[in-house]
Amino acid sequence: MAHLESTLEVDNGVGGGAGVGSGSVSMRWCADAMRLVKRMQREMLAIFRKADVPAAAAGGGGWFEHYMQETAALLDFLNAFKAAVSRMHRYCIVVDFAAQVGRAAGGDGGGAAAAASLVVESAAATPRTAEEPGQAASSAAAAVRDKIADAKAAVAEAERLERTIISAGAGGDAGGMVIVTLVAKITTSVLSMFVLQALTSPSSLDAGGVQPALASSAVDVPELEPWRESLSLIHDRFPSRATVAEHEKVATVVRDLVNGKDDGGGRHGSHQQDELARGHVELLRARSGELREEVEMFDCVLDEVFDEVIRGRNEMLGILRDKALT
Repeated sequence: MAHLESTLEVDNGVGGGAGVGSGSVSMRWCADAMRLVKRMQREMLAIFRKADVPAAAAGGGGWFEHYMQETAALLDFLNAFKAAVSRMHRYCIVVDFAAQVGRAAGGDGGGAAAAASLVVESAAATPRTAEEPGQAASSAAAAVRDKIADAKAAVAEAERLERTIISAGAGGDAGGMVIVTLVAKITTSVLSMFVLQALTSPSSLDAGGVQPALASSAVDVPELEPWRESLSLIHDRFPSRATVAEHEKVATVVRDLVNGKDDGGGRHGSHQQDELARGHVELLRARSGELREEVEMFDCVLDEVFDEVIRGRNEMLGILRDKALT
């Protein structure tokens, strides 16, 4: 967690001045956040294997029920991430096509700007469904808002239960296992909300940001302090209106190409304007390649997390069965 906090770099100079609280984070940081979630799942399972907790403490709000709820919510987030990655893959295809059209236009600045307009129109029209484009965008934003609202409520409830169990000093090993699960649930929910916001921008921006209300620890638990401190620092530094840095770099080049068309060569001679457009087209190809590589890398990490969660849920069922038989 401390490493993830130390590597969080927020670029506040993106989006053409999108407003207070705006900023971009790298796709690599988002992938590292998911790697941390994967590692937490593996370590949590190792703790459950070693813990001496009876099967009777598994149900009715016990360790097993909390674990299954936490991992089900994580799988739901992974599906949302996969949908966002699919949209970004389609965006990369459109950008690559636009770069090819612009390159074929040679030094024609107007042709390059027209190609860039394809990207703008495509971005405005996604996600495509059977609904009208405006309705589809509204539905996507509503789905993101609902998911974020559910995650916020889950964080608040997990923190309440954590404080209650620790303050009461109840539950023994079983209570300790619930605390472990709640810590994982809080961490996973907070990081997943942040990553989802960045991946689904600008739809998530309609929700006014996704910063959850992360409470400070009401109980002195030395073992939890390093974790909570790092998570709090990430929470405080993460922009309330985040975007993906690699996507913003592509969008910046597209805007420059479109603005070059709008300038109409008024500030530059025709030859200079064409040379500028040619440079922008080459830069667009490079930026698109960077975005595509990072999206593919993130997609691979999602597959690893998904496999880890499914394996963990199956193994947890085995742990519960073994405890019930002993």
